[in-house]
Amino acid sequence: MALAVLAFCAAGGARAQEPGKAGAGLSEPPQTDWRSQVRSLRIGVLSPGGEERELTMAEPFRAHMQETLGLPVKLVPARDMRALIDAIVNGRVDYARMSASAFASGWALCRCLEPLAAPQAADGTRDYRAIAVARTSVAINRLGDLKGKRVIFSEPGSVSGYMVPIAVLRGQGIDTAHYFSAQNHAEGPQTAIAAMLRGDYDAAFAWSSLAGERGEGYSLGPLRRMVAQGRLDMDAIRIIWQSDPIPHPPQVVRANLPEDLKSLIRAALFDLLAAEPEAYDATEPAFSGGFVAVTRDSYTVLLHAFALQ
Repeated sequence: MALAVLAFCAAGGARAQEPGKAGAGLSEPPQTDWRSQVRSLRIGVLSPGGEERELTMAEPFRAHMQETLGLPVKLVPARDMRALIDAIVNGRVDYARMSASAFASGWALCRCLEPLAAPQAADGTRDYRAIAVARTSVAINRLGDLKGKRVIFSEPGSVSGYMVPIAVLRGQGIDTAHYFSAQNHAEGPQTAIAAMLRGDYDAAFAWSSLAGERGEGYSLGPLRRMVAQGRLDMDAIRIIWQSDPIPHPPQVVRANLPEDLKSLIRAALFDLLAAEPEAYDATEPAFSGGFVAVTRDSYTVLLHAFALQ
C-alpha cells in the first residue's frame, strides 16, 4: 500500500450543512475543568481538491461530533498530508484522520500524537501486512535466502513495499545496499509481483490482508486483484515473509488533550457507523466496517521504520 493517502471526505452525494457554523444548536453541558480549558476542537481536513468542496463533504462529521461532544468543532483545511502533519505536530489542529504512515511520521517529529481508533474493512479485517513473495519454482523460503538474489520493491515512499521491509532487514543487521545482487523499484506492488513472476527478479515486496481464501489471493491487496484479473495463480508463489500487522488509517489527536475529552471522542467514533452513517463516511471513506480501538503500540512496526529514516 503506497504512501499516497486518501482525502478526509466522503464518497460524494452527502447532504451537507453549511460548513463553518460551529456554534449552531449547541446544548449547554455542565462545565468541567477540561471544558473550561478547551474552547473548541479543531479538526484538520485534507483539501487537495479545493477547500469549499472538502469542507462541505466533511461537514456531517463535524456536525455530529459537535453535537455529541457538546463542544464547538471547527474544520481546518490542509492542502496535503505534509501540511496536515505539520498542523497537528505544531498544535494548529487537535485532531485529524491520518494515514498510518503519516501518523508514524508525525510521531517521529514530536512524540505528541495519539491514535484513538482505526477502521475495519468490510470483510472485518483490521490491518494488513507487508509481505515478500517468490516463485514456488525457486528455492527461496525466507528472507535469509535472498542473499545474492534479485529483489524488487515498490516505490521508495511505499510503506509496505519498501520502508517496512528495509527496516526489518536492517534490524537483522543486513546491509541492504550490498546484500542483494540486484534491487529495483516498481510503480506499485502489482508491477513488482508481475516482474517477479516473469523471472526478472527472485522476490517482490508487496502487501496483503492475509485473511480469507488463499486461492483467491486473500481478501484485500494486490494478490487478490491479480488473481481476479487472471494474472496470478496462487499456486505459483509462496509468501516467504510477512511483517507484523499494520492497522488501517487512524483517527489521531494531540496527546495533550484532556483524557475525558479523548474518552468522549473514542466513544463517539465507536458508535459512529451505527449512529450516523453519513458522518462515518465523511471521516472514513475507504473502510466501511466501523471503528475499533488502537493505541500507539498498534503501529510499532511503522514507528520503528520511520525512526530509521
